[in-house]
Amino acid sequence: MDSASATRHSPPRSFRSARWPVVGVLLVMAALTAGWPLIDQTLDNGEGLRDGTILELGPADDIATLRVVGPGWVLSKSASDPDSAYTLSRDGVELVADYVDFPGTGGVAELWTGLRKVQSVADGDSRLGSPRPVISAGGAVGRTGALIRDGRAGSATVWLPPGRSYAVEVIVLAEPGTGPGPLADATATARSVSFPGERL
Repeated sequence: MDSASATRHSPPRSFRSARWPVVGVLLVMAALTAGWPLIDQTLDNGEGLRDGTILELGPADDIATLRVVGPGWVLSKSASDPDSAYTLSRDGVELVADYVDFPGTGGVAELWTGLRKVQSVADGDSRLGSPRPVISAGGAVGRTGALIRDGRAGSATVWLPPGRSYAVEVIVLAEPGTGPGPLADATATARSVSFPGERL
């Protein structure tokens, strides 16, 4: 064997040429890390809902239902779970419906006090008015009151089925200048709650 061929090596790569692939990988990783929350929000977070869509809230033995009123509502998948909550938005209006385990005996008054505390945690300047009786389109009995939070205005409604250890709370908040249509539809959706055994 020729000694020259036995000792021949490939010429060493320069540091500059070796580092470009590493820099490229790091840049791609940084872009994905920084941009992933935005990608997640824009690609698959929102689901359009049709007028009349029925949303079921709660476990199988204690399901409450809501009927979506009006077109154009978008369901936030990341902020929703059929067992505990739905978050809908449309043209400056947000509707959040929560399933609340409620083993207490204080009824609506106790729930309203708890709701006021929760709203004040979200915004120390929030204001929740006194509750007044309301009956849903599905026959449920509840209480509703005016709510101001985070510079938005709307309502809070609590639905408590008799003889059951849970409740449904629905918050509707509208940005300043929001048109009356979306807010009226949100209020109608909040008042569409029905419990098992009641008419829908």
